[in-house]
Amino acid sequence: MSTLRFSAIVEASKRLPVMEEAPKGQPSDYYGKYVFNRKQMAKYLSRDTIKVIVDAIDEGITLPREIAEHVAAGMKMWAMEMGASHYTHWFQPLTDGTAEKHD
Repeated sequence: MSTLRFSAIVEASKRLPVMEEAPKGQPSDYYGKYVFNRKQMAKYLSRDTIKVIVDAIDEGITLPREIAEHVAAGMKMWAMEMGASHYTHWFQPLTDGTAEKHD
């Protein structure tokens, strides 16, 4: 094993675990707190954008590419108001296909 790698392992083994306290209350009280759901969409997206997204979710209608910019902007604003210092959105398609990347 290289000296650098061994030194890194030794240094890492000296660290103490970070103790995190579990949230108070029932899990249902805080589960999904950091999810951009329909309730959050209503606060951060226009009615027209929400209609297109809901149709895409409920009816399987293709989401137009131009809507992606509106959704990304709304999600970013929501995340920053939730205290995020860094932001990314990770899209997981709910179909058996793959997703396109939107910059």
